[in-house]
Order: sequence, then structure tokens, then C-alpha cells
Amino acid sequence: MQPGDIKKVGIFGAGTMGPGLAQVFASAGFDVALWSRTSTTLERALSVISANLATLVERGLVGSDAAPNILARIKPTRVVEEAAEGAGFVVETIIENAEAKRTLFEQLDVLCPDTGVFTSDTSYLDIFEIVPERRLPRTVIAHWFAPPHIIPLVEVVKGPVTSDDTVELVVELVKHVGHVPIVMEQFVPGFCINRLLRGIGREALFLLDNGYITPEQLDVAVKASIVPRAMVLGFIQRYDFTGLDLAYNNLQNKAFVDAPVDDQPRSLVERLERGELGAKSGKGFFDYGERPPEEVLHERDAALLDVFGDMKDLIYKRI
Repeated sequence: MQPGDIKKVGIFGAGTMGPGLAQVFASAGFDVALWSRTSTTLERALSVISANLATLVERGLVGSDAAPNILARIKPTRVVEEAAEGAGFVVETIIENAEAKRTLFEQLDVLCPDTGVFTSDTSYLDIFEIVPERRLPRTVIAHWFAPPHIIPLVEVVKGPVTSDDTVELVVELVKHVGHVPIVMEQFVPGFCINRLLRGIGREALFLLDNGYITPEQLDVAVKASIVPRAMVLGFIQRYDFTGLDLAYNNLQNKAFVDAPVDDQPRSLVERLERGELGAKSGKGFFDYGERPPEEVLHERDAALLDVFGDMKDLIYKRI
């Protein structure tokens, strides 16, 4: 099967990731069924997609005449049978709850074509313990990043019996919709990027908790150093230019003490207790004022488009 053989994409879950994923596939010309249990969630999803497209039209990345056609290819539904019928490619992106996912996949196993490919957008769960056994050769985790209509990476994670043909199809489909796939050879919780971010996050919160630096200064530091440098050298090739001998010697430095494992970092917990949840509540580590969340997200997306519009040629470049 080739990406062009897929006539319909079924996206199950219309909350945080569903709208952007529906937009991605519809923008690439696929008919998309977007399912949610509630009409409120579907209405909000369509509003989010419209706002996303307006931003892209504003930036000249989507033609004003193309936006209505993209929206028209997305069919919202609360009927799981309707979304599953004829879906050659399934994207599961519901709540991160194993039993909820198990129930949904058992339904989809009965309703979807036998030749269909199952994917899950889970961030941590071992979906290969949840999907019905007969579907496992045609199942992968395909983990997208928010906002998925802008961030290009998709982590494609193999299961123990996932077929090579399935991996190849998903990789080609991800490329077909203009994104960047990487393949994880086996499952590990958090996959690649979230594991890296977990380690970085522990160190960052350690520095904040102990008063070594402010949130503002920490973000300036990473924006002015490791983030742009990583666009050229990544994390691993950087070692070649540091020198592997120096990298090894740095690890032997006993004066450098790693941050302790702390699952209750004070700088995070205190904000949670105050209801400061980030952009969605108007305040987190930074204050977003009285602006509506849609305005804040628009500003974020515009800035991300500036960055990612200039970087795609660098992703596969090697020195």
C-alpha cells in the first residue's frame, strides 16, 4: 500500500491534538473523519481549525480559496461507526487512559477495514499491549507534537511484531503530508523527545527551585545557545565537535553534581496550587494577562512559523 491508496483517514479524539491532525491530513488532500463523543468538543475543534487556517492564510502559506476546501474535507461526527467506515488509516488521540484506548481499539477492530493501519498518538503508553492481537502487525505509535500543523516531527515507534511494510507506509505518509518522521526501533516510555525533555526539565526546575536563575533568564540562555546550535549539530554530532575525550572527561568531574530526582519540584507545585496552569489559564511561569487563549496561541503559532519556515532545509543536513 502507498499513501495514495488511502482514501479516508479516521481521527479519533478531537481535543488537544485532533484538530491539528485533521487539518494536516485534509490539507494534504485526504478525506478526514474527525470523531469525538461530544458535540461541544467537535464544535471547538472546527473553530480551532478555522483559526489555524486563518493564521496560515494571513502568512501566505495557504491560499484564501484553499482554506474552505480544506475544511470541507473534514467531516465531524459523534458516531464511531461513521468515522471508522472505510478508514484506511486510523489516528487515535483520545485521553491518555489505557482502558479507554483499549475499548476504542476493540471497537475499531470490528469496524475498520482489515487492511487498515492503526496508529496511536500516545505520549507514553505501550499501545502494543492494548490493540487487538490480529491488528498488531499493522500498528505503530505515531507520536506528533503540538501544534501538529506546524511542528514537523513525528516519532514512529515499532511494536514487537509491526511489519516492515507498515513502518514504511507510515514513514512515507508522514513525508507525504509534509512532516518529518523518525523511527524508534522499539518501544520505550516517552520515546525520544519526551525522554530528552524530561531530563532537561529536571535540571531546569532544579535551577529555578534553588534560585540559581529566573525563568526569563533561563529561556534567554537556551534560545541564545543550545537551541539554534542544535539546528546544525543536533545533540549527538555536537559531541564530535566538542571532542569525545573532553565529553568523557566532563562526565568524570566530581564537582558537577546532577540534579536529584524530584517529582515535586517547588517551582512547579506552587504554581499548580495557585491555579497557574500556563497559557490556558492566563498565567504560568509567565503572565499572559487578560488576553484570550486564542490570541496567545495565534501569537505562538506566528512565531513558530517564522522559526520552522527557515529550518526545514537544515533538518537532514550533515556537516
